[in-house]
Amino acid sequence: MHVYCETYGCTANRGDAELMLGQLTAAGHEVVPDLTKADAIILNTCAVKGTTYRKMLRRLRELRNLNGKRVVVAGCLPLIDLASIEQIGAFAGIVSCRSIGGIAEVFERMARNEQNIRILERAPCEKPIMPKLRSSRVGAIVAICEGCTSNCSYCSVKFARGELRSFDAQSILSEVEAAINAGYREILLTAQDTAAYGLDTRTRLPDLLNSITSLDGKFRIRIGMMNPQNVTPILPALLDAYASEKIFKFLHLPVQSGDDGVLEAMRRGYTVDDFIRIVDAFRERFEDLYLATDVIVGFPGEGEREFVHTCELIERAKPDKVNLTRFSPMPGTDAARMPQINGREVARRSRMLSARCRAIGHEQNKRYVGRVVEGLVTKPGEKGGHVVRLPNYKPAIVSNAGLGEFVDVKIIEARPTYLLGVKA
Repeated sequence: MHVYCETYGCTANRGDAELMLGQLTAAGHEVVPDLTKADAIILNTCAVKGTTYRKMLRRLRELRNLNGKRVVVAGCLPLIDLASIEQIGAFAGIVSCRSIGGIAEVFERMARNEQNIRILERAPCEKPIMPKLRSSRVGAIVAICEGCTSNCSYCSVKFARGELRSFDAQSILSEVEAAINAGYREILLTAQDTAAYGLDTRTRLPDLLNSITSLDGKFRIRIGMMNPQNVTPILPALLDAYASEKIFKFLHLPVQSGDDGVLEAMRRGYTVDDFIRIVDAFRERFEDLYLATDVIVGFPGEGEREFVHTCELIERAKPDKVNLTRFSPMPGTDAARMPQINGREVARRSRMLSARCRAIGHEQNKRYVGRVVEGLVTKPGEKGGHVVRLPNYKPAIVSNAGLGEFVDVKIIEARPTYLLGVKA
């Protein structure tokens, strides 16, 4: 069959798409870049927040109305809200993020004209050793674990991804080495919480990082999101591992709220002071740290005082990037049963904080103007040129650069979310 895949959500979900397409290619199917040329469409869903969840349901309705196209629903949504998928109607197949190892079987059964094929739970896959069809010529997504150790009151992803399962360190190392030997220069280590790696197998993330950075070759590693509660126990060793020039000085550390009472209601497992201690420790070691964080505005119980505490935290931490989300209740979560805040008030707070976050990001970026730094060209820019990732993963847009090259860049202008540069 000719297969088109549409993927939403996080890097881990994009990695799952590469796994599904790798298996289908190995089974003789052909992946096409255009929906109109496909016999079958995979919608690899995300349902991490309400806006995305509703977007997935709308997209499923649209795809189901395409004549002659078989639609397979994949990703997190089938394990978060299967009933809403069923209300839309019957689909050719439904798999989940826990059953992507069965995608070739689904297509084999579709070829026999079976309908409404479902494979929602399977034995866990060892993802690093599975075939993949990479979506980039520069960046290789490498899953190190999936699931998590948390039980956040607002999160539906836990329903989909389940408990923590760390992949074998040697399998991960082999995948990274193969990617480097194949010419990949950016290694994207991904998980729902990379700091949780090894908690179930008596190993640790810093040990894995040290093994990867000892590999030969010139490449860079981007470490995915880490939850503060699992960073604290490994902080000294993690800082030492980060010292390698092969690791982007990039820290994605979600705080979600600047108020301890709200964090307790969220069941996040850390305090504001815990977050600040981690940030301060990283900044003490790495002056040009690129700090990204996540904030939820309007969580149940967040009054004006609690919101001010979040604003104060942002002023204190001065993150380079803030992923700001207006709280929306997700099916089956405890937070969905809590008293909700007026939507207009949530929107007001969100607009106010978003403007300040953008201004802080711009202030941080201005520090780079005039510098000459080496960066890795990772992908074409959305509006022309190419994206070059600096040693801390800060994005700079440069023209006349080749994908996968390491280039010296002079920064000439700062924008709120990125830099402009020229080859030096």
